[in-house]
Amino acid sequence: MKNPFLLLFIPLFVHFQGFCQLPPVEITPLVSNHYVHTTYQVYQNTPFPSNGLIVSTSAGIILVDTGWGLEQTELLLAQIEQKLKQKVVLCIVTHAHEDRIGGVKAFQQRGIKIIGTPLTAQKTVAQGLPAPEGILPQDTTFRVGTTTVQTYFPGAGHTDDNIVVYFPDSKVLVGGCLIKSYVAMGIGNIADANLKTWRQSVDNVRKKFPDITFVIPGHEKWDNLSSFSRTIELVDKNQNK
Repeated sequence: MKNPFLLLFIPLFVHFQGFCQLPPVEITPLVSNHYVHTTYQVYQNTPFPSNGLIVSTSAGIILVDTGWGLEQTELLLAQIEQKLKQKVVLCIVTHAHEDRIGGVKAFQQRGIKIIGTPLTAQKTVAQGLPAPEGILPQDTTFRVGTTTVQTYFPGAGHTDDNIVVYFPDSKVLVGGCLIKSYVAMGIGNIADANLKTWRQSVDNVRKKFPDITFVIPGHEKWDNLSSFSRTIELVDKNQNK
């Protein structure tokens, strides 16, 4: 005779798992030696993606932004080791929210250098997380191996510490949460935003880097440069409320 309790328990367990389980961490090829990393957390009762960038250089791998939280970052680093088989040597964080900085401990535990601006480091500590090294100038150009990296502070927008990271050899820009995806239906978290300057900050990025081939927004799809105009639409809509 079948156990009626077991029959009741199994569908409830499957439903619970399906509700809470996050999609796998993703590493998606973009252009040569560049990959988008996507991790997830539950947002408004639905798994929601968060994007960063992986760049393979002659000196090792650069990450722009951690995974979304410590657990997702641990999974991301394991995937990198398994799939790309190259050592991570540097992580650059674009601002002090959990979807950018939440995995800081994973890098520190492995002795991997993780850096941000002094303001981002201060804000990270205020959230109760260990800070990245706050040594990154807002605007600077440096090299990792033979790969050139540019960081730029365009002005306040999503936060007052948001920077973007540009790779001039590939013309790939990581916009972080300053840039909303072209498919975004809303502006998202604006608790630390400056809606008055956000539009101008987006325009500053476009003027600074006019030859971008890809812009990687903090969340959702990245295969369309209209993410810039969509960001401005959403900012204007919220500013006029």
